Amino acid sequence: MKFILSLTLAFTFFLCQDLQAQKDPNEGSFKFFSLKLHTGDHLYTGQTLGDKLSNGYGSIELRTGWQTKGKHDWEKRYNYPSYGIGWYSGYVGDTEIFGNPHALFGFITFPVTRGKRNILQIEPALGLTYNLKPYNPKDNSINDAIGARFAVYFALHTGGKYRLNREVDLLYGFDMTHFSNGRTVTPNMGLNMAGVSAGFRYNFNAMQRKVDNSLHPTTILEARPTIGKYEKAARIREDNISIYQAIGKVQNPIDAGTNKHYITSSTVLEYQHKFNTFHGATVGFDAFIDPSAKDTAQNPLNKKDRASFFPGAHIGYDFMFWKLTVKFQIGFNLSGIGKELKGNTYIRPAVRYEFNNRFFGQLGLKTFKGATADWVEFGVGYKIFRKTSQ
Repeated sequence: MKFILSLTLAFTFFLCQDLQAQKDPNEGSFKFFSLKLHTGDHLYTGQTLGDKLSNGYGSIELRTGWQTKGKHDWEKRYNYPSYGIGWYSGYVGDTEIFGNPHALFGFITFPVTRGKRNILQIEPALGLTYNLKPYNPKDNSINDAIGARFAVYFALHTGGKYRLNREVDLLYGFDMTHFSNGRTVTPNMGLNMAGVSAGFRYNFNAMQRKVDNSLHPTTILEARPTIGKYEKAARIREDNISIYQAIGKVQNPIDAGTNKHYITSSTVLEYQHKFNTFHGATVGFDAFIDPSAKDTAQNPLNKKDRASFFPGAHIGYDFMFWKLTVKFQIGFNLSGIGKELKGNTYIRPAVRYEFNNRFFGQLGLKTFKGATADWVEFGVGYKIFRKTSQ
């Protein structure tokens, strides 16, 4: 009798475990589609395009992506973000001057606060803008904003999503959008837009069609994952020294509309300290080579022989997630000619991807005279020293 009772209890236990596994609320792959409309005004600092941008801008944006469910530690530490790819199409002013720009981009959404129905979040996006109508000395000479058909697309959204029902969210917020050539082609005033956005997001489970894809399904999977507890940043101490080499391509304003360009170089020796899995700090030295500086009108004739090498030093902050690091650095020119031609300070926003514990790739923008674009740099680096401790 005891044997039969024990066998029954064991069977019941394993059956419950099996039923619990079958009813896992996070079973499947959680995906979404979203549509947003944008409108707002331009933040234009030039002189020639004010009336061409006076009607503001409007755009439509489509996104698709994945909602994380805590499968990896970094997802829990960043409050279960979502990520994906998107497409943008917009009206940015007079189409005869700017064309009809579209953009393809990647994005990630970081929840900041979580309420019962409402989530506040921040969403950076980075990609490529295309179908622009660039400056042309013959028929588009007043366009001092864009010098090429392609440009970098960067957008930053702050706002939230409000859950309307099982599948649908209402999206709302504020946006900053930027198109720029990074001085790869001139002119390069860029287009900067600020405004509001609203739309909807549809959430679904991609495994539903495999489980029950009938017109009236009887087995319905959850459309959203069950979000677990937010985990604080893991404490980790890492110190490393790296060397990074990058190149870029620039054009001077006097050469706008021509094929004359210059190749630039950025060599960086940098020390980084990681406080935890979120935050780090850097300090380092920069060696910049910019042959285009010799041919600028600001360069004194008696200094052309030494107007291409610009040493500098920088400090910075690093925000880290997954294999990516978002870097923001403030630099200081150390030479007299550097201060004269490039100003006292420069900044370098950049994104780094860690291939492994030693090698990394990095894409960034180096500026001059504060925040004026100098060149886009892309390169690889190696950590020549690395020490970790918990």
